[in-house]
Amino acid sequence: MRLSWCLTKLRLRRWHIFYTLLIPFMMLVYVLAPVNRRIEHQQDVILKENGESSHTTTGTPKIRTRMGWMVINTVNKIPVVQYRGAELTNKSFDERGWLNVKNNPCVEETNKPQPESKCLQITVEIQSRMGNHMFMVAAMIAAAKMNGRCSIISPTPMLKVFNLQNIMALNKSEWKNTTTKSNWLIFDSGQIAVYNPAVKVLPICKNIILRGFFQSWKYFHYMKPEIVKQFTFRPKVQEKAKIAVSNATSAVKIAKSITVVGIHVRRGDIIKDPFYKRHGFDVPDARYFFKAMTYFQKKYSNVVFVVATNGIEWSKANLNVVANILGTNVVYLQGNSPEVDMAALAMSDHMIMSLGTYSWWAAYLCKGEVIYFSGYPRDGSIMGGKLKKADYYLPYWIGMK
Repeated sequence: MRLSWCLTKLRLRRWHIFYTLLIPFMMLVYVLAPVNRRIEHQQDVILKENGESSHTTTGTPKIRTRMGWMVINTVNKIPVVQYRGAELTNKSFDERGWLNVKNNPCVEETNKPQPESKCLQITVEIQSRMGNHMFMVAAMIAAAKMNGRCSIISPTPMLKVFNLQNIMALNKSEWKNTTTKSNWLIFDSGQIAVYNPAVKVLPICKNIILRGFFQSWKYFHYMKPEIVKQFTFRPKVQEKAKIAVSNATSAVKIAKSITVVGIHVRRGDIIKDPFYKRHGFDVPDARYFFKAMTYFQKKYSNVVFVVATNGIEWSKANLNVVANILGTNVVYLQGNSPEVDMAALAMSDHMIMSLGTYSWWAAYLCKGEVIYFSGYPRDGSIMGGKLKKADYYLPYWIGMK
């Protein structure tokens, strides 16, 4: 009898221990499950926008952290941020599963008036030339607005060209000292001209350095009026551009008002350096410009083509022939700085692009129709693998080659 009683007591004690451990575990799962479901939903929304599936995971992380407080998965080569830790609660997300900046305890104070030093910051590593700078700064402005951050920027010639607003400009040493502290993370865009939707949900409680080229309209086009306002040329640049266009068109004898179509012809470095040819930077030939000019000549009246180029000899030798065939007028901008030529092209009624980011931005700032060279980049080339045309060229622009 005594042995039987002892065995029964031992079994009851085992069950007691089991349930003692099981109940807290189930409560923990119950508390964390809503947050995990929202994180998974957030990831699915990001992937759905890009037409991807969340079942395969390849590649390497694109965001580096010194603190080790978050997990980064790269899903189908798209960096997707998954947040872990005490920073997130159910209030951190809205009904769609997106990060809710207003109800996020880490960034809630940034929506209140306060010194700039307390605002989470975002910046971008400036590299290359003017057109690339504009893509980087536009992506930074849009990401700052979407994630509730303050923008800072390192020295760039753009500050002398555009009237940038609400961006703190630091000198080189100040920017370096600020961004090398431990509370900064690096967000890499990935491919040069392939949209990365992970920029919509940047890590909270950390300042962000954007690294890469961000050459896609999808980063900022939803707020185009504000981007165009930011890239308003300074008065001196605008005045020089107006004078340049007026001088170029003054010789054209048309009694009525004219329709100005800007043409950018890029030659120069892209022709001389074999690097560009190897990587798929095919330049448009005279046939492309003939087709594009014919389109505008037939559609509009009193057309005058205003050409900005770094290959004036080629342009005159070929575009003058096209103009004679079409019976139209073509004039050339000469002796101006790059920013003045861009401002002149942006003031045109319509635009014919060449290739490159300089040409892209002149077209984006132009208010009329845009024709782009669809032969860039060359299919199957190195650049062709880094540039997704649907992400680079706007859907309502007209492609020709």
